[in-house]
Amino acid sequence: MWNHNRRIAAATVICLVISGCGAEVVGNPIAPQDARAEVIGAARDITTILHADVTEARFRYESCNDQGDPPFKGVIRMSFWMPGHPHDQPVDPQEVIKPLVTQGWSTDSDFVSHSPTLRKNKINIILTVVPAPRPGKQLVSHVAVEVDGQCRDTFDHRTDRSILPTDVRTEVQPG
Repeated sequence: MWNHNRRIAAATVICLVISGCGAEVVGNPIAPQDARAEVIGAARDITTILHADVTEARFRYESCNDQGDPPFKGVIRMSFWMPGHPHDQPVDPQEVIKPLVTQGWSTDSDFVSHSPTLRKNKINIILTVVPAPRPGKQLVSHVAVEVDGQCRDTFDHRTDRSILPTDVRTEVQPG
C-alpha cells in the first residue's frame, strides 16, 4: 500500500513538472487593465526621471510560465535616447542607473540577468545600455529597457490577441 501511494504521488509531481497540468494559484489577482497600467506607470516613471526621448515602446501580456498559460504579466520593451548626449556615442550606464536609484528604484532586484536590473513597487526592469557601435554602424538608441509587471493577471490572453505587442510610445513618453 505504501509503495502504491508513493507511486501516485511521484506520478502527480511528474505530471505537474513536465506537462504543467496543475493550475497556478495566484494570490490577490489583478485585472488585465491593472497589469497594463502598472507597467505603463513604471515605464513613464523611468522616462520622466531620465528626461528620455522614447524611440520605441511596445506593450504585451506575457505568460509567467513555460506552457503559455495564465497567470500573465504586463511587459513593456522600450528604447530611448538620453538627453544631452550625441546620438552617435554611447552613454555611461551610471548616468542611467544613478538617477533611477535616487528616485526609488532599487538595485536589489530579485531578478537575475546579465544586464543591470532594478526594482520599484514590485516591478522589475532590465536595463541595457547600448555599447559603442562598430565602425559604419549607427546607434538606434542609448538605452533599452524591459519593464516586467507582476504575475497576477489570471485572464487567459491567448484567446484575444492581446499577447501581440502594441505601440504605447505616446503613453510612456514624459509629458
